[in-house]
Amino acid sequence: MSRTPRPRNRGATYRGGLSAGPAGYSRRAPASAAALPAIMLGSFALLGAALFAGVIAVYAAYTGGLPDVGQVENFQLSEGSRIVSADGVELATFAAEQRRVIPYAQIPKVMVDAQVAAEDQTFWTNPCVDFRGIVRAFLQNVSAGRQVSGASTICQQLVRMRLFSPDLLADPHRQVERKLKEAILALRVGERYPGEQGKQKLLEMYVNQVYYGNNAYGIWAAAHAYFGKDITRTDAKDKLTVAEAAMLAGLVRAPSQLDPSKAAVREKDSKGRNVLVVPSDADAVRVQGFVLDQMAQQGYITATQRDDAKAEKLVIAPSQGQRYRAPHFVYAVRAAANDLLGGENLLDSGGLTVTTTLDYRGYQVYAEKWGAIAYDMNHLSDRALTAKYGAAAMSWIRQLQHRNINNDALVTINYRTGAVLAYVGSANYYGTATKAFQPNYDVVGTAYRQAGSAFKPITYSTGFEVNAVTPASMFMDVKGEMVPGYSVPDADGQERGPVRLRDALKYSLNIPAVKTQQVIGTDRVVAQAERYGLRWDPRQAKEVAVASLTLGVIGVHQIDLAGAYGAIANGGVLARPYLIQKITDRGGKVIYDHNADAPKPERVISSQATYLVTDILADNTDPQANPWWGPRFALPGANGGRRPATLKTGTTNDFRDLQAFGYLAADPDPKKSQGAIVTGVWVGNSDFSAISHVFAADGPTFVWHDYMAEVAAHNKLPVRDFVRPDGIVEKQVDAISGMLPGPHTTHTITEVFKADNVPTEKDTLHIQAGIEKVSGKLWQPGCGDLKGASPGPSGTSSPSSSAAPSGVAVVVGSGPVYLSLGDWESAHKTWMDADKAWITRWRGKEGGIPRFPLLALDAPLAPAEKCTPGQYPTSTPTPSPSPTPSATPSATVAPTPSHTPPGPPTPTPGPSPTAGATPTAAPTAVPTPPAPP
Repeated sequence: MSRTPRPRNRGATYRGGLSAGPAGYSRRAPASAAALPAIMLGSFALLGAALFAGVIAVYAAYTGGLPDVGQVENFQLSEGSRIVSADGVELATFAAEQRRVIPYAQIPKVMVDAQVAAEDQTFWTNPCVDFRGIVRAFLQNVSAGRQVSGASTICQQLVRMRLFSPDLLADPHRQVERKLKEAILALRVGERYPGEQGKQKLLEMYVNQVYYGNNAYGIWAAAHAYFGKDITRTDAKDKLTVAEAAMLAGLVRAPSQLDPSKAAVREKDSKGRNVLVVPSDADAVRVQGFVLDQMAQQGYITATQRDDAKAEKLVIAPSQGQRYRAPHFVYAVRAAANDLLGGENLLDSGGLTVTTTLDYRGYQVYAEKWGAIAYDMNHLSDRALTAKYGAAAMSWIRQLQHRNINNDALVTINYRTGAVLAYVGSANYYGTATKAFQPNYDVVGTAYRQAGSAFKPITYSTGFEVNAVTPASMFMDVKGEMVPGYSVPDADGQERGPVRLRDALKYSLNIPAVKTQQVIGTDRVVAQAERYGLRWDPRQAKEVAVASLTLGVIGVHQIDLAGAYGAIANGGVLARPYLIQKITDRGGKVIYDHNADAPKPERVISSQATYLVTDILADNTDPQANPWWGPRFALPGANGGRRPATLKTGTTNDFRDLQAFGYLAADPDPKKSQGAIVTGVWVGNSDFSAISHVFAADGPTFVWHDYMAEVAAHNKLPVRDFVRPDGIVEKQVDAISGMLPGPHTTHTITEVFKADNVPTEKDTLHIQAGIEKVSGKLWQPGCGDLKGASPGPSGTSSPSSSAAPSGVAVVVGSGPVYLSLGDWESAHKTWMDADKAWITRWRGKEGGIPRFPLLALDAPLAPAEKCTPGQYPTSTPTPSPSPTPSATPSATVAPTPSHTPPGPPTPTPGPSPTAGATPTAAPTAVPTPPAPP
């Protein structure tokens, strides 16, 4: 339907910019109105010119001095990089001679399709830069708030590998510059190598250069290293399957981490032969699945071929590469260099020298010796074991044999600097693989294992820091609900009653530890653990803040836990563990220096809070302070003396992870780092299978002790004691309650405290009390007769200052002293209910309470409940009513404890978490006879 145009002005006709006024006169538009369009047009013109000039200037700035893209073919592939220890030992060479360059025509088509699908789906059609991919990656990264996606094409990766200098790649402040130059050069490369033949040449250069892990550089070496195939041959046995090609293509993304040979396990094939098979849950298989999906989506394979390839069992060829010294460490260095250099390829082509932190002669050789225990005791005779480890060690090695112990790991860090001095990721990198022992499995740096009770110092240091507890704080070591639905026993299943925090940590008691976490607040403990540098197992990331956190149920890296102990040892200053000291190019130019380029150590907690933890853990290697562990784990010092050291163990309740961590005292001068070492030892199985009832105190602790004794002697480390910082004071406290000595205190101890958090209340745990005769409860005014009171007139009884023949108190305030524990934890009803049940169970049988190795109770237990006034009549005659009644004798009421129980708990989920392959561990297991966890 047509519509009649609406007139622009009903009373005037516009002609040439003039309009008719009301009287018919013409009127000129104001000059300012006429000039405005011209001004705006001029401004836009100037702005456009400025933008154009700016673009030209930026382009000129980033294109000036760029290399000739023709050099992309002249790249030298022959010079590898050297990895050397801090003491000058060559650990490895990432050598170019393990590469075999082949032409495009000899690259299998399935490999070409797989590599394109994995790295650059628009490779054959894009101009060497994927603009859509850049926009997509930008939006994904903005949405995530961090780098989660990239858009580098194969051309861009080739430019980065062959045309960029090491200093540009290593400088984090030049990332924008690198990206712009990378895109400009990639476009130029695309122009230089046009069409399908040009793309074939680019892909040929790419697959001959990239690193595929397992010391394989280029696609020929990768196919040969992983599958024993020569892809230049036409024999059927040398042809790559779709599954194999997809796995190889996926490795380029993170070759050191995805290396399937590290995860392969030994199995029997259909003919009964031993073969190495990649498990279906390996990371390399996960990435292979992505590549196969992309291949199907791009039309390179059918859906049926994709599904068949996913179901195919991947068999890895036996290792044919060179043997590295400290191999777990070397591969960890390679991964670290990848982060520093923006990729691993420079290690293969740049002729670099990577100077690491490893002290090979001083620490690593001893770490490899003692870290091989789990493997050796299953493969060596007792005679060979004695020859290697000595007769003294055989007493504890024999106790570990036939207990399904197959693997262990060890790491030593200089906690003043963060330098990793020794690194053994598994017992024997070149040993024979089984499911329980996977030699390439790196417990130190890549695996997530549970810390067990080795986590407890993190909890207690947090409590000291926020003044929630002190080393003298007393908790009831009694089983019951810590939070709704969650309870936990001690390792030996015993209940010791009142326990001061020093003893709870020293002897690794679980119940007081979990209660302490609740008093502190779980969120505070989580936050402090992260400040210490702990990274949680991603499979458990949503369930970290659980009530059992302090029992070490969340998987962590061993190197991170060692770093946390190092921060405690270093007075609260965290020097993050690192592996690479310096990287220089082939001309000797420094392109990375840890001292200049890495973040400095940072304070993460006060020196006073960490000193309290150190002072407690140092008891565990002192026979005088710890009769349980001290005689076994005292380190020898000079002239037959003792070397001060800390020690803490951890055992998960399913016996899947055994841990031991401890450190030596450093030089009082914080600028000196010699001897400032912390060592962590792990014992377990690669497949998380359980050990047969061995506690950490019987396994990794002995490894830790003998290794530390040997390296201290070899390196002639001075014997030092731990230096007490300012802000620490000593106080005499009651040995049971931890409060200041009161009128009925019989035993005291000297304890250390933060100066701003010392006890202020006198002991109220010890009281004099009367017992009601009928109910047996604590007597108070208005209750019935006192137990044991002497008879009154006419057979009645009345309070008397005399004692009954049985010796039981008859008058409150003048009888024997009792321990009043029923209301100690009254702020937590479930705790208090459990305490009262325990008191009822043990009252009158105090001599049988399993207190070892704690001080025995110094008084009998008072009844858990107070009597109810008026419930039972007194036998004393009641006076006749009188306007002025006479006073009735009454006993003095038992004093109510003035101790303030721990505050209400922070709401925390109860059950221990379970995630993936990581076992759930709550309490430390129950031994018979008792043994430390």
